[in-house]
Amino acid sequence: MHGGPGLGPVFERARFPDASQVHWWQQPLAKPCAARPYLDLQDAALAELRRVSEERGAPVTVMASSFGAHLAVHLARRAPELIENIVLLAPTFNPEQAALRLARRAFRVHIDHEHAGKLAAALAAYDDDPGRPRFWDVFGALSLLPDVTSLYFGPRGAQAAVSFLELIQQPGAFDGPTSVATSDDFSASDHTPVQSLFTGPVSVLFGAYDPMIDSEQDSAVWKVIFPQAVFSRVETGHFPLLELTLEECLNPA
Repeated sequence: MHGGPGLGPVFERARFPDASQVHWWQQPLAKPCAARPYLDLQDAALAELRRVSEERGAPVTVMASSFGAHLAVHLARRAPELIENIVLLAPTFNPEQAALRLARRAFRVHIDHEHAGKLAAALAAYDDDPGRPRFWDVFGALSLLPDVTSLYFGPRGAQAAVSFLELIQQPGAFDGPTSVATSDDFSASDHTPVQSLFTGPVSVLFGAYDPMIDSEQDSAVWKVIFPQAVFSRVETGHFPLLELTLEECLNPA
């Protein structure tokens, strides 16, 4: 399950065209005027898990990236018997704070850019009055800076960054309205970490160059949810699956 919300699996499919054993799930778009788009996404993920596990005739591996980790938590809570093991790749427990970390990183990198002052002002306004309206102001100012998506990747991920920038412009790669609606609905829910009913193997990979995650802070939260989790630090940015091999993600050293 890829990140986002609003992202499609075009990046993973392009990266691993021969991975026929992997089901790259195309998450549904938020319905117009949906009352609870995040809850709709949870329901869709659960239905997809049940369909895939029934087709396989056995529990499956759930691999989730970034925001997708919250869908993995939901599946583990609702249908732990259908899951063989869980792999979380750069899981963002608090997506809003993760995006703000990215914005602050982008400001430091592009401090001399003509629009850097707009981002600084938006960040200061958010700090004075946190909330979704000010958050989206930050996001809008962030979009004025160049090469922001390149910050997702580590020093060895230059080619992955180029590919990401090319693919994200394709139809189906990203849906803005779905991202906004689902993110806002998610932020309105309670996300106090609670220990999961799933007791099988869990591995968590954090990128050493991830601009969105504080691995020390976030690992403590994920440890509450999955006490059995094994944590690894890999030489990537925020998308380990786009910089490492599939085998390295599923079986980190």
